[in-house]
Amino acid sequence: MARSSKPFTPPGVLSTRGGAARTLPKFDEVVGVDPDDPEGLIPLAVSLSPLECRIPQWIPGPGVGRTHTLTLWWRVRGVDVQADSESFTGPLNPAHFPYPLYVPIDFMREIDAEVEAFYTVADQGGSLTPSLPWTLTVDNNPPRFQHPDDKARFVDPAIELSGITEAVLAANPFIEVEIPAYVGRAGRDRVGYYLSNITPPFPPVQKGSQEFPLVTDPLILSIPAEHFRGLINGTAYLQYRLYDRAGNFTLAFSAPMDFQVNLISDPSNLPPPDIRVPAYLDSLIKRDDARAIVAARIPSQYDDFAPGDSVVMIWDGRPVLPAQPITSFPFPVDIPWDILRGPDPLALTEADVRYEIHRPGRPPVPSPSSFFWVNLTIAGQDHADAPALLNATLALVDVVGKGSGLHNELDFRDATAGAEVWVRLYQDPMPGERLELYWNGTGPVSHYEVQPGDVFGQLVQFTDVPGNIIVGGGDRPDLPVYYTTSNQVNEQQSGDTLVNVHAAPLILFDAPLIQHSLHGGGQYLTCQSQPAICHGVYWFIRDDVRFQAGDQIQFFWQGFSKSNWADPIDGTDFTVTVSYITNGQAIRVWPWDTKIEPMRRYASATAEFFVFRGGQVVGQSKVGYVRIDRVFPGSVEPCQPGDANFCESLDDECSGSSG
Repeated sequence: MARSSKPFTPPGVLSTRGGAARTLPKFDEVVGVDPDDPEGLIPLAVSLSPLECRIPQWIPGPGVGRTHTLTLWWRVRGVDVQADSESFTGPLNPAHFPYPLYVPIDFMREIDAEVEAFYTVADQGGSLTPSLPWTLTVDNNPPRFQHPDDKARFVDPAIELSGITEAVLAANPFIEVEIPAYVGRAGRDRVGYYLSNITPPFPPVQKGSQEFPLVTDPLILSIPAEHFRGLINGTAYLQYRLYDRAGNFTLAFSAPMDFQVNLISDPSNLPPPDIRVPAYLDSLIKRDDARAIVAARIPSQYDDFAPGDSVVMIWDGRPVLPAQPITSFPFPVDIPWDILRGPDPLALTEADVRYEIHRPGRPPVPSPSSFFWVNLTIAGQDHADAPALLNATLALVDVVGKGSGLHNELDFRDATAGAEVWVRLYQDPMPGERLELYWNGTGPVSHYEVQPGDVFGQLVQFTDVPGNIIVGGGDRPDLPVYYTTSNQVNEQQSGDTLVNVHAAPLILFDAPLIQHSLHGGGQYLTCQSQPAICHGVYWFIRDDVRFQAGDQIQFFWQGFSKSNWADPIDGTDFTVTVSYITNGQAIRVWPWDTKIEPMRRYASATAEFFVFRGGQVVGQSKVGYVRIDRVFPGSVEPCQPGDANFCESLDDECSGSSG
């Protein structure tokens, strides 16, 4: 074989300056021959092809147009035989060196010959310069048995008598077998042995071999005990072949050594594994199966089962350790998530599943394989708690009331308007993946389908959540809203966004009552109304059993320029908040200049209130309507405080009112 590293060899010199002949260096390499072997043994496999000898460049090479002849020589028993030759016309190309010449195959058919290989370089004038020789050994003579009936024997006489039993193998990790002396023994010879229930062994598969470095070493084979376990109970045979260092070997087997085998049979006829139901009923193992725990099984009892047998299930090359004692059949082995998922990027794969039966003192017995389709891909990034459905790495939704405009809070205004729901997309979104929204555990109530061009972190909107879903989900301060992602195979679930929902239908209270006399067929507030409206417009909120202590009442007034409550007048809106008191209470709209005076001829106003309890709206009143006309009959100008028959007194006629 070639050396893994060799020192630099300078180019050979044909002659000195004075013309004295020089010896060229040895070959750069004899391919297949160990350069450190002092005998230069040519292995048998190498000798079956022309032997390549690689020759370093020599100097000076032939000049331009001149020729040198390179010749490879084979010296055997003092006779030089030309093996190969090549002519070179100068100048030499360093890229061609070391240059190979070859010894023909038939040169290496000599029996146990020590030869020398060397090369010469002849210039155009016939001067010849030789190289140093490389000593080689040709060995075509295999060792041979002294007698045709030479056979091995057990070193231990007790084993000779008992044969191979469980007790023998338990007590002897190695079984010693002695072979008789043979002809042509040399250092580093090797003995290859065969164990079989027939003789000669068929197929002739060598069970093992052992090298004997020195010719003085005892010819005792140490055969691992487990090598005998492949034998069938009854008569068995051990035979061997002899090998020398070159690779020559005896063509015939030795005579057979027969012995008895009486062992407990190894497990056999192992059935291929299956998958415990319900996993794989749909011919695909998914994350919901993993959450329920996937188990690969030995589906039925195998032949020669023995108590104490254990199993290592192997999922796509990943063993489930430690081995588990087999207690019954079918016998399931749970596949942990890290084994099921494996280290590779997620994809649809076909898993090769098999198992090994372990029995103390014996090599594992493998089962046939079964193949199962597995798809653990998800829409969204994977997470540390996989295969759990809840994926805390998914963004939470933002719920926005379409009526209230509030974020993650919904009130009565959203009971009819509904809500928008937004979320930022997960990593690597793929078109066709679907997000589905769940409201208080019910759903899906809304969805979003990933579109081409969607990217990680993009804000997307679900279809709107209608008001009836909001109302149907009930009022609570921490109503959970989440979504699932699906790639049509596996789902993941986001964490909850807790939404403060108080959108139940409001208590409807009676409209506030106007506290003034009204005039005309249209029932107008006029300059003749009592009490006079120059001190404010008074309304009364009647008591109601649905009020509770602590309720806050927010009163609203709005003026309009038309008598049909159209065209609101800027600046006339009025609001005041009062605490609930029993027996009802009066509210005054005030001041005159901004809240009442702008309503002059055939105008109008409305009044209503909302009830707050604990900071949330729980009720509202019907709307109170009133028309306003401040022009006296026969006049064209609206009345003003101080006019005759209108507000001649500046005293407040309803001093107990709020506002």
